Amino acid sequence: MGGGASVTGKGAWNANTITSRGIGASRRPYWTICDVSTNEKPTTRTTRQQQRTRRLLLDAGRTLIATKGVPGLRIQEVTEQADIALGSFYNYFSSKETFLEAVITESLSDLTSTTISNIDEDTDPAIVVASATLQVIKLAYDEPDFARLIVNIGHSEALFGAAVHPHARIAVERGIASRRFVVPDIGVLLTSVIGGTFALIREILDGQHGPHAERAFAQYVLTALGLPPVEALAVVNEAIAKADRP
Repeated sequence: MGGGASVTGKGAWNANTITSRGIGASRRPYWTICDVSTNEKPTTRTTRQQQRTRRLLLDAGRTLIATKGVPGLRIQEVTEQADIALGSFYNYFSSKETFLEAVITESLSDLTSTTISNIDEDTDPAIVVASATLQVIKLAYDEPDFARLIVNIGHSEALFGAAVHPHARIAVERGIASRRFVVPDIGVLLTSVIGGTFALIREILDGQHGPHAERAFAQYVLTALGLPPVEALAVVNEAIAKADRP
């Protein structure tokens, strides 16, 4: 997660700043498994079918974890939920452990990609960061079984970082380029924020925090990015209001 100095000035959000620096034109989203870069050769029908089957298995696993929890998860139930032959499971995953790792990394990647990478370029980067922070930490409240899987599986913190880091970096770089954020070292900033997010999820699950801890943390993240505390609070409240809209 190393990063060189990235000091910029701070100013009001202006989407034109990003366009003028070429970021809007060149930035590529971090796609999930079913997406294919336009720079690559088209996939074959067989490959597309394999991607769909893998996605069905992952979606089934996520659904079963949410309804039954991890301890009772059985591979046969996953294949039945996905309507796929039991033997086909091992064409995609060597074990239950590798399957659970894929559920974690790709679910988190999908969540952060939707919030960060696949957005309009005129969206305030501070709103993007606040929204992503709120959504990821709220997993501890809204999907505790899945959140426990995230923090308890082997090398869990590394998996969490690998899934979240690329999208978090995009969001922070957009804010730096537009002079919305002031960041002395983006690598240090991301290590601090991602590590803090992981630790807070674990502490929420352990009962160390009451409701809405994600709001205080999102405000903290924005102040770390250079926003004054009062403005950071206003941005977090705006992000909450946007999430509550139908």
